[in-house]
Amino acid sequence: MDGAGRLTRSVKSWLGKPAEAIALYRASRAAQRRARHGRFHIRRGIGSSLALLFLAGSGIAGFFIGGHDAAFRRDYGTIPDAIARAFGFGIQQIAVDGATELTRDEVIALSGLDPRASLPFLDPKELQEKLARVPLIAEAAITKLYPDRLRIDIRERVPYAIWQLDGDVKVVAVDGTPIEPFNDARFLRLPHVVGKDANLRVKDYATLLEAVPELGARVRAGTLVAGRRWDLKLLNGVDLKLPEEDADEALRRFWALEKEHKLSERAVLAIDLRLPDRIALRLTEEAAAQHAESVAARIKKLGGRV
Repeated sequence: MDGAGRLTRSVKSWLGKPAEAIALYRASRAAQRRARHGRFHIRRGIGSSLALLFLAGSGIAGFFIGGHDAAFRRDYGTIPDAIARAFGFGIQQIAVDGATELTRDEVIALSGLDPRASLPFLDPKELQEKLARVPLIAEAAITKLYPDRLRIDIRERVPYAIWQLDGDVKVVAVDGTPIEPFNDARFLRLPHVVGKDANLRVKDYATLLEAVPELGARVRAGTLVAGRRWDLKLLNGVDLKLPEEDADEALRRFWALEKEHKLSERAVLAIDLRLPDRIALRLTEEAAAQHAESVAARIKKLGGRV
């Protein structure tokens, strides 16, 4: 038994070193293969993901190449807006503050707001710039109120008068700035001025009419003459020629006579108030002819010659 055991140990001792070397060699080659294989290792699921991405990319390319994107934008707006609306960020409520002459719907329309827009991708500056270009609007501010509300604040230029020059009629502000063409009957209540630079004198004109409020209601328009004085056209077509200075006093003087003698209801074309101590009447042609005949009859009656 002792001899056999010694023989077995002797053989293992003799074979041990080559076997160990072979094992080490094999382990080294396996590590190298694993290293090379790991460098290019593809994880599970990557192939499926790439296939899905390829299909999605092909679908998107076909969507744009086929022109379907234009139809989508027409019906649903931009893709980001459509996605944002799907998550509850569509514009559901719009509040408008500061509008007096303009209605809420008019302000929204003038802002250029797209009903398909969404709050996250809305550009407030773009809307403000569009509103600021409207002559009737002096200032505008846009506020986003998440998730689905929008607020529009505006300050209007107040229509103060109607200005007519060479057949062109515009609504102007108190400083004379033209706001918009006159095409709305709601502005008929405003004072009406005519002539070059009359828009720059609208405040003076309104103050003049306030001197005699009862007469102001009977005035159709005021014409600025040579940039210095006013002629007033009454509703019945009679002209009142006012002086360059103290025009308000001339109006008060006329009104006192008007209440007593009804001068403007007579057959006159114009009433000249430019002289402080007298009033001159310009009669209609028919009235002038009748007046001439009356004067001639009186002269003849007195024995004179006509």
